Amino acid sequence: MAPASTLFRGPFVITGLSGGGKSVLSRSLEDLGYNCVDNIPLELVEELFRRSQDREKLVVVLDVRTAGMAETFPGIHARLNQQYNSLRLIFVEAADSVLEQRFSVARRPHPIRNMVLERAISEERRGFEPIRRLADLVVDTTSLSPHDLRRHILELAGVESPSELMKIEIQSFSYLQGVPSTASLVFDVRFLPNPYFEEKLRPLSGSDDPVGRWLTGHDEVLEAIERIGDLVEYLVPSYARELKTHLLVGVGCTGGRHRSVFVAEQLAGRLKGQKQSVEVHHRDRDNWRY
Repeated sequence: MAPASTLFRGPFVITGLSGGGKSVLSRSLEDLGYNCVDNIPLELVEELFRRSQDREKLVVVLDVRTAGMAETFPGIHARLNQQYNSLRLIFVEAADSVLEQRFSVARRPHPIRNMVLERAISEERRGFEPIRRLADLVVDTTSLSPHDLRRHILELAGVESPSELMKIEIQSFSYLQGVPSTASLVFDVRFLPNPYFEEKLRPLSGSDDPVGRWLTGHDEVLEAIERIGDLVEYLVPSYARELKTHLLVGVGCTGGRHRSVFVAEQLAGRLKGQKQSVEVHHRDRDNWRY
């Protein structure tokens, strides 16, 4: 295995066999902060490299759909190699039987459409052999699931814990406006005492100190925050092991103004300072009503 400091210093060109895992590989690099450009015309590749302001974070993905790939790319690669010493070419492949199975499961046609699948795979492999010989790294995904491939790339990049890539978004919301459709975890805090029924607190929000003091004056509020926080902290490493990079946690109350806002901010404050990044948003702020 190549040292991470050597391999993961871009720019990169990713190519290889259709169905080999180029998309999984490029998404993994995007999660590490790289800028991925997929399947641009070959005549624009060198111009893209020249214009890139952060070239070490540039990833260009090319495949058999790119016109003239087998004939033209080796010359482009030679010129790029002369200009950019840190350029890395990654070639992704898999056994024919595995590629056939992947196309069957995905129910997608092979990019070479004028022949049966088995022959298309064989022709693509033969045509790409000169490019494969240029590769700095050949990744055989025959025995790798998409998760295994992502994990392999993260290990090469020196990511010791997948939690480092996790972005947690704590989002307060109003049940009157609906539950966030993309939330992985949803907590309904309508069981907590409601500041809305306190006339002086009604026009305020859970971000305001008087509301916070009133809520923390109730033991059940403090206990709820503690228990919710414990559960989220317990689950984050499990989501990270599945290589989930964005976790949306919804916290809802009736109007999305008092209880959900306060609990969301308290939860975010508890999670901040750990390995993952944490943001808090109040989805229905513009819809708050007195």
